[in-house]
Amino acid sequence: MKGCSILLLLPYATSYWLSFNTKHPLPSRRPPIVCVAGGFGALGVREDVTDALATLGITAPNELQSKAIPILAGRASVILGAQTGSGKTLTYLLPIMQNLKIDEEARGGRGRPRRPHAIVLLPTRELSLQVRDVSRSLSKQLKLSVASIHGGVPDGPQKRQLDMPIDLLVATPGRLVHHLERGNVFLGSVRYVVLDEVDTMFEAGFGGELDQILSITTRNVSADKRTEGGQRVQHLAVGATHPEAALALYKRWLSGAQQLLLANHHSLPATLDQRFISCSADAKMPALRELLGPPDEHGRPSLGRVVLFCNSQQSARFVDHSLVEEGYATSNYHGAVPANTRAANFETFCAGGAHVLVTTDLAARGLDKLDVAHVVHFDFPKSASDYVHRCGRTARAGARGTVHSLVTKHDAELVRAIRAANKAGKDVVMAGDEQKRIAKQRGLIEFKSARPEAMATFPTSYGLSSPSARKKNARGKKTP
Repeated sequence: MKGCSILLLLPYATSYWLSFNTKHPLPSRRPPIVCVAGGFGALGVREDVTDALATLGITAPNELQSKAIPILAGRASVILGAQTGSGKTLTYLLPIMQNLKIDEEARGGRGRPRRPHAIVLLPTRELSLQVRDVSRSLSKQLKLSVASIHGGVPDGPQKRQLDMPIDLLVATPGRLVHHLERGNVFLGSVRYVVLDEVDTMFEAGFGGELDQILSITTRNVSADKRTEGGQRVQHLAVGATHPEAALALYKRWLSGAQQLLLANHHSLPATLDQRFISCSADAKMPALRELLGPPDEHGRPSLGRVVLFCNSQQSARFVDHSLVEEGYATSNYHGAVPANTRAANFETFCAGGAHVLVTTDLAARGLDKLDVAHVVHFDFPKSASDYVHRCGRTARAGARGTVHSLVTKHDAELVRAIRAANKAGKDVVMAGDEQKRIAKQRGLIEFKSARPEAMATFPTSYGLSSPSARKKNARGKKTP
């Protein structure tokens, strides 16, 4: 069929786990075919929504949006996986805001205070403000209300927002639960839920809050006259990677969801150049100065504007201090910096007042305002997943970008796995996970061969049973 795209869309319960498990291939199924032609209008997007997009200078959908928007507009619950920088935010906002407008017209009026109709959950204040701003840009044309709640600010202003009718609420999980427990917001009218940057939310420790929220939103709303019988709230889980903790969450709460994974969603864009610089650990700072080049009178490196990643807050403070001493104009952006100061530092960098953003993985996910051509790894990431996310801060939306990595001998095996996967066109994250598994297995074998005498006491000293103890257990006797 000429002009058609092949779309993989499978029930979560039968295929989603397999698609993220390196040991099993996807099951053999015949996927449906979705035809795409023309712009957003051909995807079923209303004219008032396309007018709102036009005010943002967006007139044509990209690959992900062409495939996903018709499905999401049909109110199906979906697990969405796509490359960083592929336009995931607009992909879910467009159909949700269109459906919010349709629902409002069907109701014949606005909703009630403290009862949002859609919620978007994000892991950090910066990401929530970014999505809020994009949502408000669209909502002006549609006359929908958008509010945002997050940490780092007093309750009062947020409570006053919640006292108004809200169509779309953008929130961090912790602050949403905070207001839920105080009766400032209710989720009984919610019909759309988005979990954006799922992997980062689990890394930030929001698993409990997500369970608490989903226990409310996954109820059956068939008794609601505004919905069709048996219809449930639409849930979307969005991310470039979906870790095992997220898979367990989906199994508990979203077992009926479908999956939509863009091909090579764990790969890196063709417009990204990757450069690896070998050096010893104590030579990293001189290597960084040589890479950046001397700063000009405004503190701008010869290399240009840079996002510079470190693996810890301590490392970020050290690098930031060293670069300032050398005359570079930097902004420090990590978890130890107070939220308000961190936000101001980020805005300073985005506005051009600083030219090197020294950060941790806090800036590795979702931030779209980082208009840079260069990412530098002062500390090489600890996993292939982190590498993919950090690289996503440049070479976005078809632009070119370069990632420069300082590599020590401790990073060599992971770097080899990533480069081999890139060259073969394979899944970078899976290749990194496999390397990690092999290294762990090899380390255990080396330990056993190097310290055979220690193995007699090693298992029981860590609360594990030795072979003889297991035999006693089998006879019903306790391990001493």
